[in-house]
Amino acid sequence: MRWIRRFVFWLVFLDLVGTALFWGVTRFMDQSRSLNGGTGVVFYTDNNKDAAARIAKAVNLLKAGKLDRLYMVGGHRPQEGWLGSQEMALIAARGSGLGGRISADVESRDTISGLKNLAREAKTKAPGEIVFVSNCMQLIRAKVIYATQPDHQPETLGVCPPGDLNPVDIWRRAHYEAGAWVLYALPETWQDKILDRLRGADESPG
Repeated sequence: MRWIRRFVFWLVFLDLVGTALFWGVTRFMDQSRSLNGGTGVVFYTDNNKDAAARIAKAVNLLKAGKLDRLYMVGGHRPQEGWLGSQEMALIAARGSGLGGRISADVESRDTISGLKNLAREAKTKAPGEIVFVSNCMQLIRAKVIYATQPDHQPETLGVCPPGDLNPVDIWRRAHYEAGAWVLYALPETWQDKILDRLRGADESPG
């Protein structure tokens, strides 16, 4: 039984060390000081506190002239009749008074579909330099996924709010990201089946 306790100890220890290292590395993802216009692509999240932080960061950059426009993606929940990106756009518009420069992708339900749509429609819906606005941990994944899309822009920047320093929340987000990376590595048909179950699927016409 002693070897089991040792195994569990080292498993937990390595997990915590890995989480801390991942969190530490992602602290360098914020490039707010390098911005000089472009479109801020703000990713939807079900976490209200995190969503508010992303919107506030994006709106402040828009008001300061660091971004030219905002484009919200994700949060489409067909089974619930919910359009998360549209809701975030409305909040940003009310908070900034710049609704004419804020729009939303109302079809994407996750990071992958949001980035696929963005790569396909960036020239018309997100012109200029692309600036991802999200949790610092998600930015790495978003940049990797976007870089694999046809017609993607060659370079993107990332912006993230300071984030929650609660160790439990950091651990949860890091493991959420680990699960998201696993999902991304799966075949596309498997991804769709899992997301249909988790996020809802559009009803087929007819």
